[in-house]
Amino acid sequence: MRTRERLIAVAAALAALLAPPPSSRAAYDDVGVGARVTGLGRAYTAVADDVYSIYYNPAGLATLDRKEFGSTYSRLLTGLSDGSNLQNSFLGYAHPLDDGRKGTLGAAWNYFTLDSLYRESSFFTSYGRRVTREDRPDPIFFGASFKLLNRSVGGTAAAANSIDQTGQATGRPDPVLQKSSKMNYDADLGVLWRPRPRWTLGISVQHALEPNIAFAGGDSDKLGRNMKFGGAYKTPFSTLTGDLDMISAADRSLDKVLAVGVEKWLPTLLHGSFGVRGALSMGTRDHREISTGLSYKIHRMQVDYGFALPVGGLSSTNGSHRVGLTWRFGAPRQADVLLGEMLLENLSSPAQVGSPEFDKMAGELVAYKRKAVEALMRDADAEAQLGRFMNAHERSRQAASLAPRDAVLVEVDERYRTSAAYFPDLSGELHRPSGAATHDGVMKFIAGKERDALVALANGRALAPPPTAAHDGFIRILEAKVGAPAPAVSTEAAAAVQVATAAPAAAAEPPSEAEALKRVLDSTTALLEVSFFQQEWDKVVKLAEQILALDAVNVTAYRRLAGAYHAMKKPAEALKALKAAYALESDSEERSKLRSYITTMQALVERQSRPAAPAKPAVRQGSASPEDIERLYEAGVELYAQGRLSEALEAFRRVLALDASYSPAQRAHQRVQAEMNSRGR
Repeated sequence: MRTRERLIAVAAALAALLAPPPSSRAAYDDVGVGARVTGLGRAYTAVADDVYSIYYNPAGLATLDRKEFGSTYSRLLTGLSDGSNLQNSFLGYAHPLDDGRKGTLGAAWNYFTLDSLYRESSFFTSYGRRVTREDRPDPIFFGASFKLLNRSVGGTAAAANSIDQTGQATGRPDPVLQKSSKMNYDADLGVLWRPRPRWTLGISVQHALEPNIAFAGGDSDKLGRNMKFGGAYKTPFSTLTGDLDMISAADRSLDKVLAVGVEKWLPTLLHGSFGVRGALSMGTRDHREISTGLSYKIHRMQVDYGFALPVGGLSSTNGSHRVGLTWRFGAPRQADVLLGEMLLENLSSPAQVGSPEFDKMAGELVAYKRKAVEALMRDADAEAQLGRFMNAHERSRQAASLAPRDAVLVEVDERYRTSAAYFPDLSGELHRPSGAATHDGVMKFIAGKERDALVALANGRALAPPPTAAHDGFIRILEAKVGAPAPAVSTEAAAAVQVATAAPAAAAEPPSEAEALKRVLDSTTALLEVSFFQQEWDKVVKLAEQILALDAVNVTAYRRLAGAYHAMKKPAEALKALKAAYALESDSEERSKLRSYITTMQALVERQSRPAAPAKPAVRQGSASPEDIERLYEAGVELYAQGRLSEALEAFRRVLALDASYSPAQRAHQRVQAEMNSRGR
């Protein structure tokens, strides 16, 4: 019995040190983890939005969509009169599966020590997943943590010199304090429910298996279940949370603790975000405690400090201090999807009307049209030189359609049209005198030299064996324009004139294959850009396919093809084109854009392939999830830090579309807009 009494004495001493609230049991008391959580008075059951969900409510893991690592070091109840040194360390890692679509795995290690007298280690393996359909506006999440518990006592100088019943040192080792240890299995369960975008309710059950943690095999010391009920109201960058904890004591009674905490983040565009928080908790056994905390977050790194001071019960202490570091890997999927959806709007809409980008692109459109007209007319002339007047007219028609008010261009196109109607393709006749003379006449007609053209066509008709109806029809048109009949020309005279005055067209060297390819690509690409800006999607698809048939690694063609298919509500085809563009793109910034497009387009394809679900109500201003708004704002900040001002501006626009009153986004939007204007973008 002496051994059991001493064990009870050790436990009682630990209880006095570890509580609030005091309890007759000290093992695995919920002293908490996480500096941010400490600042909220550990009212975290319904918040549970980071890696510390592993400890507080594993259902919160299901809300994560990117990998997180968290570490906290704590000095608990400093300044105790006996000089005790209580420390707590925590390491945790959360790993979403398929960006969180298949849930999130978590692993953690929690370590508590009282000098070298007592140690506790808890190893967590956790999993959380959404259990309702993604299209439901009130999601429910469930999670569980399976734990390996280990505790030990002993290892002090006193352990080597036991005390007998008279209080005298025996010089013999104390059997109780000789590194006795015990290992147990345990489990925690958790549920989160978000009935409305800003409201979350949570339930957590700790020590669900109620393991027997007694050191001696014949003893019984069960860990009672702790029940925690929480509610939280979140707006972008602020949280109001409360918890009611039902803590099971060793005597099977319940200690009740009510905690209320508030958190406010103060984001800046250039210098990260600063967080402040405070909390008050009270409960049975005269438990009262105040807590405060500070945080600094920039990009993926967050540093936290938390302080808790008992003001009732155990109050002769300088309080508990915690510092923590959280690191998030990559961009959050939800923000990436929101940003991707925003960017997809620009995939098929070059810029918003009235924006600086639109003004810039409108100017570029004029330049593209001019470039396209010049390239198309060069193409038309090259095709005409080779006798392919139908092809030449197709190019001139495209050029004239881009500048319908250019009278000269319209007139030239009409001449190409007339030529193609009578002589669509003379390329196979240029080696013959008749074909050469006819080609010479048509070219002079296109150049506006009707009289010379009439003579040349008359020569061609005379040399043709026999004269064709095409010659007769074309000559009548020329006679009407000139106001005089065609000269009568004999075959011999025509041949003499042809030899004396006309260089055989067949002697002209055709352009090299590379030159011809470049010429066609230049004109078709210019026409593609114009068609894309004018949102002529069928034409964009046709032109992009023409370009890719000639140049299979043309990134611009794949991007424009993706934009056209997206506008035509063909996400599978758009996704294929985006992946091809991503594989060919070498610019890192453009690859980042394409990756966002691909992520979102994949989600669209997946949704399209699922069975039809009830229509999801349109998102109204102010009804978006605060987490979505917060993540989208942070995505905009990160884009700004990368110098991607146009995308950052779009992110802040989307935030304001979801919550027009959100002042940080208003200020960020104004700053980015001003910076873009100053750069002339």
